[in-house]
Amino acid sequence: MSVDSDDVCINITNDPDLYFPDGNLVILTRDREGNHTYFRVHQSILSKHSKALSDHIFPDSSNPVREIYDGVPLVEFQEDPRDLNIFLKFLYEPFAAPIQRGDPDIAFKMYGPLKLADRFLIEPLKDTILSYIREDWPLTLNGWDEREALYSRRLQKSQKCTMDDVAPEPASVIRLARKFEPRILPLAFYHLTRLPVNATYGQHNQAPRHARGVRGHLLSPADREKAALGRERMMRWVADRMEALMLDTWQCKGDEGCTLHIYWRVVVLHRLVMRTMDVLTTLRSMRSHKVERGTSDVVEDAVCNDCNARWDQTLNEARHNFFDSLSSFFPDI
Repeated sequence: MSVDSDDVCINITNDPDLYFPDGNLVILTRDREGNHTYFRVHQSILSKHSKALSDHIFPDSSNPVREIYDGVPLVEFQEDPRDLNIFLKFLYEPFAAPIQRGDPDIAFKMYGPLKLADRFLIEPLKDTILSYIREDWPLTLNGWDEREALYSRRLQKSQKCTMDDVAPEPASVIRLARKFEPRILPLAFYHLTRLPVNATYGQHNQAPRHARGVRGHLLSPADREKAALGRERMMRWVADRMEALMLDTWQCKGDEGCTLHIYWRVVVLHRLVMRTMDVLTTLRSMRSHKVERGTSDVVEDAVCNDCNARWDQTLNEARHNFFDSLSSFFPDI
């Protein structure tokens, strides 16, 4: 049903999943356009899961006067209807997953339900949502590499998808993590720094399929400043680390002339880091013993086995040190 109010058409609907004829309470919510959605539920079900929710609905039992809708008491919530739908479904089916595991956009879709779970002290729902979030943002380098490989495999399986369809978007994660899971903030900010400033989520018509975007409207000016400062700190870390390792004065123990090739690798490493702003991926890709010398052609360089082994060990250690240092690049998040 729809009604016209001041030349604005407002849709009025009952939620198709959560409007039970025998329910003894109706909850009204409105979306941003002012459309009404009604949920008819059972007070006993809600009270069973959360006393805080029951107290919110009936804060003063001594004052029984309430608005009536469809013959039962009416209470209004300010939350979006979609968020309330997910929240209430969990109360009715607590053993059913509130969202499909592996959904790359879970931080965006579940932010509202997570706030409701936190507000009304529904810890099982909070734990379930946050466990899904943590899967995409592991706190170990091996876990990070596994997730990056997973996103690449997902992209390869579907020729119609872009990376935004298969991998998480950082701004929604930052918004959620700041309130509920601050441990993953350095990882989310690192991912943000890898992306172009103007990268927009879901708008890659002219971009490669592997391009990833950001919901810029979810980032505050402070978030953008922290990302810029973090990117600067990371670039300085790379420069300082390469200088400390003295890779430009590499000495081949077998005197097989590897020094110039290692020098080229260092040049390429710096160039790729500056081009991609992705230190972890660059350090991993540079272990392949292949370098790009000013063209699109990739050539094999002539480095002895001993120098290759030392080079790989150096880059492996640098990757682990960099990953362990992420929080120092974003100290005030």
